[in-house]
Amino acid sequence: MLFRVSLTFSKSPCAKVTSVDKAPEDKQVMMAQELRDIRAARDDLERRVHDLKLTRQVTMQSLPSIRLVQENDKSLVTKINSTLVNTVPLWETQLAQAVTIQRSAEAAIAVRAANDLTNELLTANAKNLRESNKIVREEMERGVFDINAVKQANADLIATIEESLAIADEGKARRRAAEEEMKTMEANLRDTLSAAKAKKTGLGDTVATSTGTSNGAATGT
Repeated sequence: MLFRVSLTFSKSPCAKVTSVDKAPEDKQVMMAQELRDIRAARDDLERRVHDLKLTRQVTMQSLPSIRLVQENDKSLVTKINSTLVNTVPLWETQLAQAVTIQRSAEAAIAVRAANDLTNELLTANAKNLRESNKIVREEMERGVFDINAVKQANADLIATIEESLAIADEGKARRRAAEEEMKTMEANLRDTLSAAKAKKTGLGDTVATSTGTSNGAATGT
């Protein structure tokens, strides 16, 4: 139905507008809305046709791409078949040699690692004995508390107390400043409200007059 109405309007839009103008006043609103619906249906049809044209163009452009993908797939299949026939047997031989060489290298590495481990154990045990003996002796001669630790703790405590006092003073100053600002804002708000009450703008009368004029014009139309 919308398609048929759209075609009818596209053939004689001036006639439709003229019929709206000549219609009785009580029907002009309905006919104007009908005219608007017809124009909207026509525009929607034009957009759909445009989208179909765009889709057709994109589809035509994709045809060469599809053909190119097909050709690439065909070439890949040929290359894979050639690889399976010629390359795989060579791979098997090379892999067998690589496994044999790897196993020989791993065996040699294991023997060398065993010898190195024995030497490392001998030297590591002697070194660990020396270091552990040094640590034990130093700890035996050490006091329960280090003077440097006590000194650092005392300094941190003093700094903490001073920092707390400074933060408290800063908080008091900020609160005083905030109180002054709030007093200023309260005074400004009070002055503004007093000025608003004393001033007569007549805005309500103007709005009422404008509303009445608009209603009268609408009724006359």
